[in-house]
This record gives sequence, structure tokens and C-alpha cells, in this order.
Amino acid sequence: MSVIEPIKVPKWGLAMEEGAIVEWHVKEGDRVSEGDDLVDIETTKITNVCEAHREGVIKRIVAQPGQTLPVGALIAVMAEGEVSDADIDAFVTTFEENFDPDETASEEASLDIAAVDIGGGRSLRVGASGKGHDATPFVLLHGFGGDIENWTLVQEALAATHPVYAIELPGHGQSTKDVGDGRLEDLAGAATAAIDALDIGQCILVGHSLGGAVSVAIAAAAPDRFSGLGLVCPAMMPGGDVSADYLEAFVAASRARDLREPVSLLFDDPQLATRDMLDQVVKMKRLDGAQDALTRIKDNMLGDDPAYQSLSERLQTISAPITLIACKGDRIVGAPDAAQFPAQTEVFWVESDSHMPQIERVDVVIEALKTLA
Repeated sequence: MSVIEPIKVPKWGLAMEEGAIVEWHVKEGDRVSEGDDLVDIETTKITNVCEAHREGVIKRIVAQPGQTLPVGALIAVMAEGEVSDADIDAFVTTFEENFDPDETASEEASLDIAAVDIGGGRSLRVGASGKGHDATPFVLLHGFGGDIENWTLVQEALAATHPVYAIELPGHGQSTKDVGDGRLEDLAGAATAAIDALDIGQCILVGHSLGGAVSVAIAAAAPDRFSGLGLVCPAMMPGGDVSADYLEAFVAASRARDLREPVSLLFDDPQLATRDMLDQVVKMKRLDGAQDALTRIKDNMLGDDPAYQSLSERLQTISAPITLIACKGDRIVGAPDAAQFPAQTEVFWVESDSHMPQIERVDVVIEALKTLA
């Protein structure tokens, strides 16, 4: 029996409405396997690779480099078994006649966004997906200056088999700007309150950069609640460091052009620091209370907050499996000393200068985090 399947413009991010075809890595007639690179697609935030979701033969490439198409639009057709050109023609015609960009955009919205009450008149923004699965949930915490969209590509992949909750830390994005004194325990307490409010139960906790430090603090305080701990380029870890120059420049910048240099340091490919990304960061920083909140958090990271100083010791109290994903040339937090991590830590090194492998090397991050599931 022949099976014909569409390859469509994927949705990478809450704000993504369209994508531009950059370059195909396959041609008509090629057989591909699950995970093979098919095509580079550029959005206003990032250029990423659309991969094959299963094995098959590329029967027709519909969209050519330079074309910009809405999310869900047909860009190619793959099939398994004997399929005639007439069958492919009919499939393409039927798809395009029935394609409704507005309806598809609604269906493709991968996150349920909610403001979760954590008490004291405060709330944290949470993006949830994969709620229909019975597997152990993942909880994702972003880094300094980030938001839940930093996890878009990872969340989309994990949500195929697990419930996934991305939590926006206090002082960031659309979450409360009340960070208390801005200490590590303030951030950990707020994130824990959100996990409690969501009634998630035992879960796999994953943190990037500052979110990694917050995750260690949370897991060490309640080890029985977490079946695994994922650390992606974590800050303040044994053997690592944190760039004061980066933090100071990020907080001080008030315009997109001032942000370009520090934000470019996050990526191996500095072109990923797009103008749209910079504008979004500036917009976030201009929200009431955001600048003060980020300043307080930054001052504690660079100051004498004892909670940060004790992270190495608290890391050793965690008995759950740990996955450490780190980049050798990370310019923001440095390369941690894996030998100082607990014995049950599995280390995934990325040969890159990136601090954002969940965007630039999402394949490595996804496969590494799946070892905790």
C-alpha cells in the first residue's frame, strides 16, 4: 500500500507565522531516513533545519529557495511504495485547494499559555504542551534575559511523547517583575511555587544557564520530586565561570544596536542575533520593573549571594540521574569541570562556542535530554 505524506512549513515559536525556504539538502528521488536534514527554513528569529519525521522518498519539491510561505504550507511531498506522478499531482492539488493558513496556524499552536499564580499577587508565564501523554513531564527553565521561547525547538520535540512545561522566571518575559531581593533562592522559590500550582508531581527538571543554577537549587531542596536533572550550559557550576562583561552589557543596553554585541556572544553563528530578536529583548526590558529586576538578579550573580557559592556542594547531594550538556567554547559561562559533577552525571560535550545549543545544536540537546526520560 502506498502512503503519500506532506512536508509542511513547521511552527518554530509562538510568534512564527511564515518561513522562507533557504536551501534544500535533498532532491527529488532521494530516499531519506527519520532525522535526515531536508531543508533550511528562515524565520524572523532563526534559520533552522526541517528534518524528516520518517523514512521515505522525496517525490516532489513544491517550494523553491527564496519563497516565503505560511506555517503549515506544503513545501514537498514524500511517499513510500509505488506512487505515480498523477497521484502526486492530485495530492498537491487537493492539499493546496483545502489549505487555510488561518485555520492551520490555530491548529499548529503548540503551546497552551497561562499565567500561573504563585502567591503574593505574582504570576509566572508558563507554556504547556504534550498534556495528553502519560510519561514523566519535563519542566524547562530558561537563562538570564531569556524567556520560554528559548525552548521552542526542544519543547516541540519532547512534547511528541511527554508533557512539557516551560516556565518563565521572575523578572523575565511576561512573568512578574517582583523578584524580591533577586537572590537565587527567590528565583528557585518562585519556580517551585509554579510547579506546585501546576500540580505536576514528579518530573524531569531542565535548566539552561541561570535556569541551570535555579534547577540545582530546586532539586537539592526536594530531591524526591525529580527523577532527572538536565543542565544545558549551566551557570555558576564547578570549574565554570560567568561573564561579568556580558551581564553588565546586557543589562545596560537600552537599544537594539547596543544589544547586538553582547547578544551575539550567545551564538556560535552571530547572525542568529537578528534584529527581530534584539527588538523583542528591548521590548521586554522596557516593561515596568524589568530593568530593576534584571539588575538585582545580575548583582547577585556577580556578588556574594551564598546560594550561588554553595551550588557545587548542593549539586553533590542530588542522587537523580544528571545530564550535562556543555559547549567547549562557551563565552558566557565557560566550560564546566565535568570531573567535579556527581558520578551519575552523563556528559554531552558540544564542539562549539555557543551558549545556546538548544537553538544551534537542538539535535544534540534533544537526544541528550531523552536519556533522562
